[in-house]
Amino acid sequence: MFHTCNTHGPAINHTARPLASNGSKTLTVDIHCHCECYPVTERMQAEAVRTDNVALAFGNALTKAVNEKQLIDVKPKMQSLDERLADMDAMGIDVQAITVPPYQYYYWAEPEIGRDVARQLNDHLAENVAKAPDRFVAMGTVPLQNTEMAVAELERCIGDLGMRGVEISAHVGADELSAKRLEPFFAKAEELDILIFIHPEGFTHADRFTEHYFINLIGHPLESTLAISHLIFGGVLDRYPGLKICVAHGGGFLPSYAGRMEHAHHERDDCREIISSPPSSYLSKFYFDTLVFEPDQLAFLIEKYGADHILLGTDYPYDMGEEDPLDLVGKVDGLVAGARSAVCGLNAARLLKLEI
Repeated sequence: MFHTCNTHGPAINHTARPLASNGSKTLTVDIHCHCECYPVTERMQAEAVRTDNVALAFGNALTKAVNEKQLIDVKPKMQSLDERLADMDAMGIDVQAITVPPYQYYYWAEPEIGRDVARQLNDHLAENVAKAPDRFVAMGTVPLQNTEMAVAELERCIGDLGMRGVEISAHVGADELSAKRLEPFFAKAEELDILIFIHPEGFTHADRFTEHYFINLIGHPLESTLAISHLIFGGVLDRYPGLKICVAHGGGFLPSYAGRMEHAHHERDDCREIISSPPSSYLSKFYFDTLVFEPDQLAFLIEKYGADHILLGTDYPYDMGEEDPLDLVGKVDGLVAGARSAVCGLNAARLLKLEI
């Protein structure tokens, strides 16, 4: 839970907030930011150790040491409302759509435990939103290891807690997101007309990812690539065409190299086994955040998929985040004011159903 205190983050030099056509400032929304629930971390610590699921514990000795220090460094930002708000103000962010960090999905836990901690996590998010409802909204978490429980918790998140969406991983244990057992979850998300935010956690086959923090640098965008690919080729978007899905880290690698799939779909029967339309027709329905670090890469995403499908994201408060997101958007050449306003907040406001 956030607590008030007097500490503040460093001032960040950023460009002015985006302007509307009439010169007024428009809303800025961070779609990708995290809020850890430490009572749940403590509750699950022994079981995480027993099952080798300790948060940020993968990698060589140096990576583990860096991650241990980072968990200490970000704790004040996770717990202090004043510090978080000060950082948001410095970055030019009006509203954060807070989610749990991916290591708090707990899909590896027994279903009943997963259900209970998901409820505790969502209550924690809702309590934080209530402290500053003009600055925060929440996207909840659900125990996808049990579909029935996940659907029930999704309904509670939206109906009882007033959340605006849900955050999920790029896979659930051994199940890809196209697994048939997950279809009731996607059906309910479509029915509720809410945003699904896909944020991966590490990478499943990590033997070659031990060094240089590759588990995150390569593993996260690779997991996102696989998740999108399974949703497309598995026919999920055919069966649930109303789904609204945003993928973290600019959607991973696929948005920049979709031509290979497009070619294969035209040439090979095994790439048309379930879907008849070309992959690009589905890929264009996804939304991607701006967390790509390079203006040229962001410019490519905007040009390829449209400014209306790109959402501002920072990964606050982690070291793999973007500290000056408005400056990144501002460096995209030729981006008109309306498109800049859409990317920086209006797209997220629409998808999250915020009042402007």
